Amino acid sequence: WSRGVHELVSDGRKGPAWTGPDGGQRRGRAVDAQVTRLCKMSEAARKSASMMRMTRMTFAALAHHALVPVDAQRVVVDGQRRLATAVDIVCQRGTDELVLVELKAGYAGSRTAAALWGGRPCFMKGPLSKAKDTVLHRHLAQLAATTALFRSETGTMQALERKQVTTVSAALLYVNEQGSELHALPDWWARKSTKLLDAIT
Repeated sequence: WSRGVHELVSDGRKGPAWTGPDGGQRRGRAVDAQVTRLCKMSEAARKSASMMRMTRMTFAALAHHALVPVDAQRVVVDGQRRLATAVDIVCQRGTDELVLVELKAGYAGSRTAAALWGGRPCFMKGPLSKAKDTVLHRHLAQLAATTALFRSETGTMQALERKQVTTVSAALLYVNEQGSELHALPDWWARKSTKLLDAIT
């Protein structure tokens, strides 16, 4: 199936597979699925694999930022809070850093325009009340929560330390037809992450 889709979109056109009101969402899901599968392959196997255009752009963006994928859809769980999610892509940068990447494929709308109510910009709730309610901020909130859950896994962090991995950071990667854009998780969002988890639970 992925080969057929690749033929439809590898020349940059949307193709018949992505028409209709939810075509963009279906395309994004297809890219996510292909990226997940390819992240679990060796680098040599990935190089010879057929890829959709945005999948190829995703791996090009990771390579540009010196991010080497080592896993995908890695489940993170906090049993006490009864929360769980998954890291889209787990990458290694250098020898001592792990980078958790949240992938958003296909979205081409404004990421920084705030939602409006009565003509005024809306703000987020709870510990994020100083942040405007934008697509970018919603995605950063998601990334902050995911990263906090990962870092709360004591056994995982101890195992990484034994392997001389001393830093766990996070980034948000947008990929669409116009190109790619990487946002490192800002310190403000990282500091709010524990309070965000508390608010969710």
